[in-house]
Amino acid sequence: MKVDVYKGMNDFQREAIASLEGPLLVVAGAGSGKTRVITHRIANIIQQDVRADRILAITFTNKAAGEMKERVERLINVKTPWITTFHSAGLRILKLEQAYTGFSHPFSVMDEDDQKRLGKRICKELKIDPKMIDPRKIIWRMSQWKNQLVDIAKVEPNDDLDLWTQKYHALYATICQEECLVDFDDLLVKPVRLFEQHEELRKKYVARFPYILIDEFQDTNQVQYRLIRLLSDHGNICATGDPDQAIYGWRGADIENILNFERDYVGCKTVLLEENYRSSKTILRAAQGVVANNTKRKDKTIRTENPEGKPLQLLAVDDEMDESLAVSAAIDRMHQKGRKLSDIAVFYRTNAQSRALEDGLRRRGVPYRIVGGTRFYDRREVKDVLAYLKWIVNPRDRISLERIANIPKRGLGEATLEQFFSLAADLGVAFHEVLERDDLLERVAVGRAAKAMNDLARVWRMLRNLPQGSPETCVRGVLDMTGIEEHYRVTEEPAEGQERVANVRELITGAEQYHLPNPTGGLPGFLEQVALVTDANPNEVNHDVDQVTLMTLHAAKGLEFAYVFITGCEQGVFPLERQGNIADLEEERRLMYVGITRAKQELYLSRARCRMQYGQTFRNEPSQFLQEIPEDCFESRDATGRRVLPEGDDVRGTTMVNRDKEAGATVAGLVGKAALDAALAMGITTGLDLKGATQREKKAYYNSPEVRADDPYQPGDRIIHSIFGRGTVAGMKGPTDRRSILIEFDAHGPKELQMAFAAGKLSRE
Repeated sequence: MKVDVYKGMNDFQREAIASLEGPLLVVAGAGSGKTRVITHRIANIIQQDVRADRILAITFTNKAAGEMKERVERLINVKTPWITTFHSAGLRILKLEQAYTGFSHPFSVMDEDDQKRLGKRICKELKIDPKMIDPRKIIWRMSQWKNQLVDIAKVEPNDDLDLWTQKYHALYATICQEECLVDFDDLLVKPVRLFEQHEELRKKYVARFPYILIDEFQDTNQVQYRLIRLLSDHGNICATGDPDQAIYGWRGADIENILNFERDYVGCKTVLLEENYRSSKTILRAAQGVVANNTKRKDKTIRTENPEGKPLQLLAVDDEMDESLAVSAAIDRMHQKGRKLSDIAVFYRTNAQSRALEDGLRRRGVPYRIVGGTRFYDRREVKDVLAYLKWIVNPRDRISLERIANIPKRGLGEATLEQFFSLAADLGVAFHEVLERDDLLERVAVGRAAKAMNDLARVWRMLRNLPQGSPETCVRGVLDMTGIEEHYRVTEEPAEGQERVANVRELITGAEQYHLPNPTGGLPGFLEQVALVTDANPNEVNHDVDQVTLMTLHAAKGLEFAYVFITGCEQGVFPLERQGNIADLEEERRLMYVGITRAKQELYLSRARCRMQYGQTFRNEPSQFLQEIPEDCFESRDATGRRVLPEGDDVRGTTMVNRDKEAGATVAGLVGKAALDAALAMGITTGLDLKGATQREKKAYYNSPEVRADDPYQPGDRIIHSIFGRGTVAGMKGPTDRRSILIEFDAHGPKELQMAFAAGKLSRE
């Protein structure tokens, strides 16, 4: 008995399921039931008496392929052996057709570690100096060329990296052929080359797979697209995807593949899946408003029968710490109203942003987990810098010294280090004492090992003079004196290396933000705080614990949550700072679209007027994406969660913002031409919510340790603010150029106001 594959489908889904012959492009908007359509389409093909092993269905992850297999089997009780990933399909083809590969024996697939070991052999044979040319960059460039199907031997070198990559690849390819080795790129490149060189083999697979389906087609790169073209002479190919969700251009995906599908496959039928089953009307209107500004897209308008839903909420705050407090306070309020933490997600553009957000959640006692990443203080590069800092505080810390002895690489072998530690033990002196005496260093090693030990000693002699009373200065000193940033740049792939550098620089911000309320804690106090942080709330997925989910926007693709926070909505943060590249900006806009459409019921967007990055404070303009969202989608709130209302409304218990109609302001005065800064321009910068804070926390925050005789207001002074009314000065804090005043208002509670903006609105009682 056949299954009704059309049951519960809308008209457009039915059309996609029924169209089995000829090329078909299914442009599937977010939350439109794409996966369900694909599985029911496969079931429909099988129910037309097509054998399941003659259908090639490809997606991008093993998880997605596994879920698709399960759905089809559950639907019609048939196993589908060729629902797979690109790499798995390539591997199976190479194994089945080994006679064509030229390998004398069954081949092995190298993993990343295997490639590194082979790379060391090649670099040694070619006498490649890793200090001059980074082997990892060579491997990265080689991979890039292979995925672009470039004939590497014929490349015209533009620089030394190109030249050395050619030499490296020539030897690499020879060794792989002789030793029967393939890497992950070969799993796609080799089948393409076999099909191009052996027409009879290509026709065999064209006949074997009369039906081809490719999911997430917008994410395909050149070699993947070429492989599919070689197999689809019959034209029975279905590509599903969404150009508006193409967010992987940075790793080789080519959006043109899906945009040109109708041109490349003559007679192509296109079906638009525009009905969204996930989000509210307001959320979809916001998403559409943003992505409609892109030029590289298929024109479609997502719609829904879901309710209008709540307006988006904009959290406009002073800096990243206020952002973390505002987000955590909002989550706490939601939880108190009975909402599950597991229904809440916080998204950010880069991993470095998670540090402040994690701090805010910990302060509130809100459990969280990080998906697709590692907690900030658990990241390898952060722990490397922390090990240097621990060594400064405790020169006898052998564990920390062992960790950083070869970071950056110095060439210190285990035998040399053991000799070093043994000498210190035999003489009854601390490790640093050996490093401070040239006569003792001479007894540790000779030759290259001696040079490496001398380099470690040189670094120690600089680090020991860092002022431990200033943790941020110590972090800067470690970065400057050790060369650790350059170490990550040259030993990692470019994108990963840059992220590690961003993370270690973010440690400067963490140290400074610890130091401001704890001026006497110094470096030891900072390390103690970090130790307490890393010991609490371990990053493990515990499904028995209700937890908030933190992740990058890239990691969020394909997921959905009832309540979503998108943080860092500022120019230079999101969209990420680029060199005016329109293609990059459009990809950033698609990333915002992806983030917005993860939300089912409520969406919060946050932006900070100032953000400390790498130990420096930058004033950021609001993200252009905020201004692309229709004004009727928003409700604005300050950091305390109070609504921001236009002039004339009842403002009791709220923060008042004048609406500047002449300036084209929208959204309660907080979005539009410069109006997004309206509240901040009035001196309303943080509005910190300290409800639930301990007395110690309040004291640390409000009892300013920086009382200055030249401050215009002193603790205990009574003042009148033109908007908030009467209050008592709790203190002042911050450097001269960012001096702020802490006031406990009689009617509006505690607020921190930037003096640069608030001075004209304050007077003595």
